[in-house]
Amino acid sequence: MTNFAGTFEKVLMKQDNKESVRTGYSATIGFFDGVHLGHRHLLEHLRVTAAEHGLKSMAVTFIEHPRQILQTDYRPKLLLAPETKIIMIENTGIDLCLPLHFTTELSLMDARSFMESFLQKRLGVSLLMVGHDHHFGHDINSTADDYRRIGREIGMEVTVSDALEYKGFPISSSRIRHELANGSIRDVNAMLGYRYAISGRVIHGLQNGRRMGFPTANLGPYCEYMQVPADGVYSALATVDGETRPAMVNIGYRPTFQGKARTIEAHLLDFDRDIYFHELTLQFVDFLRPEKRFDSPGNLARQLESDRKNVRETIGR
Repeated sequence: MTNFAGTFEKVLMKQDNKESVRTGYSATIGFFDGVHLGHRHLLEHLRVTAAEHGLKSMAVTFIEHPRQILQTDYRPKLLLAPETKIIMIENTGIDLCLPLHFTTELSLMDARSFMESFLQKRLGVSLLMVGHDHHFGHDINSTADDYRRIGREIGMEVTVSDALEYKGFPISSSRIRHELANGSIRDVNAMLGYRYAISGRVIHGLQNGRRMGFPTANLGPYCEYMQVPADGVYSALATVDGETRPAMVNIGYRPTFQGKARTIEAHLLDFDRDIYFHELTLQFVDFLRPEKRFDSPGNLARQLESDRKNVRETIGR
């Protein structure tokens, strides 16, 4: 796990030892939730541009979602755990990922103060790359032209990276969350560039699945800030103790059994081991059908047999 504490100060100490502190980095800034293909397109553009200018590349990313500071009752639904996000950004090939706490002080800065006092003088940024729709500082109505004007005044080059589109529209974290809420896993995975996943510990359930011949691993209280896909049945890849198996996943309230709480249950195909309290990761492959109530457990079991065949087919593709 990335140790966020002290990371910022260590970077600043390194910067303070450089003679050319103001010409050290080409940087971009963002929350980068999901590190999706649009983010990686921006970071690759940053890396190439930095090399062309003889600079190092830096991605400044916030640990907390900015809205958590601006709206204290806001609880984000994230696509990645913070430590995983940092690792994925680092793996894009940029020189430095700087995780930064978003503070009230930062939220009160206008764009010019942020660019000049923080990025240029504090971090040594001489070239700033912004995404096509990115804003920073409390003056959220600022445009790329405003950033370019400020850059000319303080001696910082500002460039804008174009958007990467999917099906005619820009890829964004909010769009991916929307598709997750609709159960559109294929579109989600296409925009992420990898399979969406959630993890948790396996806990004891009510054994309804086992009695029907479909034993399930029940995911314990999963991280409250992670975005859970829409209710329904999915094909997935389940990984536990280093072993990965195809899985049939049900998200929802188990209406056939009058369930009251939302659960995530996974039936691992061709697998029969005790994995209670082990860490389980589910990578979603495809949406199979909505959750529905059946008249009897027997009718549900017949549907589950059909679902299991569909899992094998979708995983095979």
